[in-house]
Amino acid sequence: MRTHVAFTLLVLACSAALAQQRPCTAPVDVVVPDLSSLPKAEADAMVARWKQHLQEMKEHRRGWSWERDWHVFGSAGRPNSCFPPECARVHDLSADAFIARDERHGIRIKSVALDRGPRRIVFVPENGKKMPEAARKIEGAVISRVLSRARPEDSFALLTAGGPRMELPFGSSRDALRAAAEELRNLPKGESAGQGVLDAVLEASTWFQPPQTGDAVFVITMGLERKHKARFPNVRDAVAARRVRVFAFQLGEYSYKDLIGGGASESWLLRDLGSSVVLDQARALAEATGGASVLENTEEGKEYKLTDERLQELARNGEQMYRAITEYYLLQLDSAGPDLFIGLAPPVLEQLPWASVVYPKSLPPCSGPATPAPAQAETTK
Repeated sequence: MRTHVAFTLLVLACSAALAQQRPCTAPVDVVVPDLSSLPKAEADAMVARWKQHLQEMKEHRRGWSWERDWHVFGSAGRPNSCFPPECARVHDLSADAFIARDERHGIRIKSVALDRGPRRIVFVPENGKKMPEAARKIEGAVISRVLSRARPEDSFALLTAGGPRMELPFGSSRDALRAAAEELRNLPKGESAGQGVLDAVLEASTWFQPPQTGDAVFVITMGLERKHKARFPNVRDAVAARRVRVFAFQLGEYSYKDLIGGGASESWLLRDLGSSVVLDQARALAEATGGASVLENTEEGKEYKLTDERLQELARNGEQMYRAITEYYLLQLDSAGPDLFIGLAPPVLEQLPWASVVYPKSLPPCSGPATPAPAQAETTK
C-alpha cells in the first residue's frame, strides 16, 4: 500500500511539473446535432425552442453568467456526447468565435489552430471473467474498428485490467494489437484477478514519455467504480496534469446525476464513494479531461440484446471517438486554471444555440500571467 501511495504521489508531482512547463493550451471540440435527418417542420420547431430558451436566459441572467450557464446546462434535448450521424463537428472557426473566462475576468485567446498531428493512444479494456459475452464482443469490435481506420502516423498501445494482464507497449505492431482485440472476445484463461480499471488508467497515463499534445487513453469497462486501489480524484488529477484525454465506453450499470448550481458538481465529478455507489465515473473522467463517453448497459440480463446492427453502431461510435482524438481546435490562452470556462462568442452562439463546446474541465493551471480581455477574442491570422 505504501509503495502504491508513493507511486501515485510521484506521478502527480512529476505530471504537475511537466504541465507547468508546457504552453497554455486547451483542446476544444465543437459539435452540433445534425437536424437534417428530421422533418423540416420538426427541425424548425426545435431550433425555435433553442433560440427562445437562449433569449430567456440572456434576459434573466446578468453579466457573462448566462453564457456559462447556457453551455453548462444547454437546452432541453441537446446531448453532451454524440456522434455522427446524430452530431456533426463544426469546422473553420477562428479565434474570435470563442470566449474564455475564469470567475474573475476574461482570458485572452492568442490563437486557434486545427490540430491534426500524430497521436498516441493507449487502449485500456477490461478483461475479467464476469464480463458478459456482449461486453466482450463490443470491446473487441470497437478496438478492431479503430485500428482498421487508423492513420499511419498514429501510435497505439494496450493494457488490460480486471483479468490476466495483457501489455502491448507503444511500438507494438498493429497485427499484434488486432490479435489482442480478438482475444478479448473470449473468456480469459487462468485467474481473473488483476489490477482495477482506475489503476490501469493511472498506469497507462505514465506511458506517455514525454507528454505530447493529443495523448489519449481509450478505456472500455464495465465501470470504473469496481475494485481498485487508486482513488478517482487522484486518477483524474494525474491524467489532467499530463494533458491526457480519456475516452470511455461504460458497458455496465450506470447512473446519472445532473449538474446543479452551475459549474462542476463536487458530488458528480470529484467524490469517490467506493464500489457500492455508481456515479457514472467513466463519463465524469471523460468530461473532466475533454474526452467523450458512451454508456451501454450490457448487464440488463435477458432484456439486453446485442444485435449485429447495434454492434456495428457501437463500433462506429468508437471510430468517431478516434476521430475526436485525431482532430480538434487547439486554443492558446494567456492563462488557465481549474475554473476555466470556454464557450462560443455571442454572435456565433446566436447562429448555433444548439452547439456543445467540449474541453477539459480539470485543466491544470498555466504559468503564464493572466491578462484581462474583452468578450471578443482576437482573430487568428
